[in-house]
Amino acid sequence: FSLFFILGFINLKLDTDPQGLWVSPTSRGNIEQNYFIDKFGKFFRINQYIMKPEGSVDDDFNIFSKGYLALMYDIQTMMEERVVHYAGQNFNVSELCYKPITGKGCMTTSPMEFWLMNITNMNEDKNISETAQCIYPRFPGHNTCFDRIGVPLMKPAIFGKSNVLESLKKCVPDLVECQALLTTFLLNNNPYTEALAEAWEKDVFIDILQEFNDIMDEGNYKKKPEEGKTELEKKVRQRYKDHPDMVKLHLYFMAERSIPDDLLLQDKANMGIVAVSYALMFLYVSCAIGYLPSFLYSRFLVGFAGILIVIFSLLVAFGFLAYLGMGLSIISAEVVPFLILAIGVDNMFIISRAEKGVPAEVTNIEERLARGLSNIGPSILCAATCEFLAFMIGTLTNIPALLSFCLVAGIAVLVDFIFQVTAFVAILKLDNTRIANHRADVVPCIVYDNPKPRRNEIINRLFEKYYTPFVMNKICHLVIVALVILFFVFGVLGFQNITLGISHMASVTSESDIYWYFDTQEDYVDQGPISYLVFRDVNYTNMENRKLMNEMADALSVLNDSVQQPIYSWIKGFEMFLREDTDWAVPCGSLGINALPFNEQMRKFVKIKVNSDCCLKYGICGEQYIKDVVFNSWGEVETTRYRFYHTPLRIEWDYIRDLQATRYVVDQFTDKFKKNSWALKNYEGKSEDESRSVFAYSLFYVYYEQYYYIRGVLAENILITVAIIIFAAQLITTLKSSIFVGLTVFMISFSLVGVS
Repeated sequence: FSLFFILGFINLKLDTDPQGLWVSPTSRGNIEQNYFIDKFGKFFRINQYIMKPEGSVDDDFNIFSKGYLALMYDIQTMMEERVVHYAGQNFNVSELCYKPITGKGCMTTSPMEFWLMNITNMNEDKNISETAQCIYPRFPGHNTCFDRIGVPLMKPAIFGKSNVLESLKKCVPDLVECQALLTTFLLNNNPYTEALAEAWEKDVFIDILQEFNDIMDEGNYKKKPEEGKTELEKKVRQRYKDHPDMVKLHLYFMAERSIPDDLLLQDKANMGIVAVSYALMFLYVSCAIGYLPSFLYSRFLVGFAGILIVIFSLLVAFGFLAYLGMGLSIISAEVVPFLILAIGVDNMFIISRAEKGVPAEVTNIEERLARGLSNIGPSILCAATCEFLAFMIGTLTNIPALLSFCLVAGIAVLVDFIFQVTAFVAILKLDNTRIANHRADVVPCIVYDNPKPRRNEIINRLFEKYYTPFVMNKICHLVIVALVILFFVFGVLGFQNITLGISHMASVTSESDIYWYFDTQEDYVDQGPISYLVFRDVNYTNMENRKLMNEMADALSVLNDSVQQPIYSWIKGFEMFLREDTDWAVPCGSLGINALPFNEQMRKFVKIKVNSDCCLKYGICGEQYIKDVVFNSWGEVETTRYRFYHTPLRIEWDYIRDLQATRYVVDQFTDKFKKNSWALKNYEGKSEDESRSVFAYSLFYVYYEQYYYIRGVLAENILITVAIIIFAAQLITTLKSSIFVGLTVFMISFSLVGVS
């Protein structure tokens, strides 16, 4: 039986994708994300690092100076130039990066982009702080606040904990200061380049940053440059020689592959912990289930067999999951073994002690076991039923990791119970036969002629003589009831203040690179994640729809606690482009534009170059929206999007709040839009989530929308579980006692949630 399910391990796969673990396939966020990916492609692979002094930073510290910028330049240059060899291919980041403008290079947000990634321009700049204010061009060919490829620079994505100091002199620009500098590489995210991107992240991005941190940790950054062992070490030493007042730095980073890599590391590390735990539990069971130091009554083999039963229960559960075609989550692989071990060991003690409790005058081994099972069999059956059904209720929650966990745990509990009342009972019979024949444990070939009787159990005497009389005292009854009620009241009070969300730092290895990145990001990153407003099959020729699109942008822009300005809306620039009676009609090519159909107007609009007079003088820059407009196969505009950024998200509640705020605004408008007539048939029989005309999307939405309903799920699961416990308890006791047991479980569950 076990072997059949163990064969399922051949097809068992370990799920490490965070979204695959925590996002329901049928959730609104996942449906909207799938549409977004289908039309615009997957979200970028984000690789970001933060430069700041190691440890705490003084409030008056300013890292925005030429020495630190030169280091950022050195690191970024190495990342852009290093060639990776993978699967017979040679490539660098330019073949993997996101290029928003046709014919231009990578979009990389970096402080050196203020000088177009030219170290000479930066070194010759007399006041770098004024340059960052983007007031006027600072050198030939400089277009203020635009990077090398013509994309506007976003200061919150470059400066961490920035501060603008007001100048004391009139007509003199204010000064920019910050405590951290950020650089972000955006890579394309598609199945064709995924393996190459992962190789670049490991062999270039992570490798260079770890080497830099090693140089800092070893104190080599202030030694002679010419004695450096690597190119990076020589450059770092040279920068510190040129700028001796620079402090010790650290780079906090996260690559797209960082979290999956961390999960795999956790899994490998924890497998050893699981093995050690089972070995220690084997020793404990072997010692506690028998009578040490007696070699006759020790029962090491019984303990070993009991642990094997638990292991086989787990293997059957994992194999069952594999036959269903489901992946095994790391939570299931790490937590379920301990859970089943605890339950299995508990049953071992109960069964073995039940046999010991049979009167000594019953000498037949099989009869002793039968009497013992008749006493405790209904109890462990009831407990196993409650545990199995409780886990099955957990599978109703639409969270893949929780579904996998509950399914594995439920099957393991059921199989463990079956093995306990069959195989373990048979093992006990064999062991009792061994004892009756005076054969030694582990080495049964050794026979004792006149064995000593087994010793009395100390714990039994302690409970019988001291604990039971103490608990049965009337005063003790009152104290216990009072404490239970007090604990429950504390739970109720705590439940009212329970906060939603679990810190993402709790899911990664403590003290790891990704852990310290998250810790630093919370304090030093001044920009939230990018988000989109997606319009699905909207009729763009309908003037009422265009009006609604402008109103939506305005409605989002006033969400000051959730949305950062500006909203990158193509509709405003497009409507300016359509005006033929203006100064920009000729340079923008607007003359005669209204005689063309809408789809042709849009094609001309997105071809307006960011370096053209139309863009530089009049702000009509259609090319920057070229990735925001999707044409279908017959040339009509099918889907468009706006872009905006959320405010910095420091704690979990910030994520939930921003999701709720943006969806609230969007849901006020979605039913007002009129769809294209040719698209209406595509939505026949579709759900509301699949047919919304407009929706907001950001990468984190799919993870946090479950907090909309998680409290209700918690209450529902607790109530159903309590009902099952009451039902199962009735199999062995009265309705009154069953209700009392169910009420006790409810109070314990409620109190634990509230107190935690």
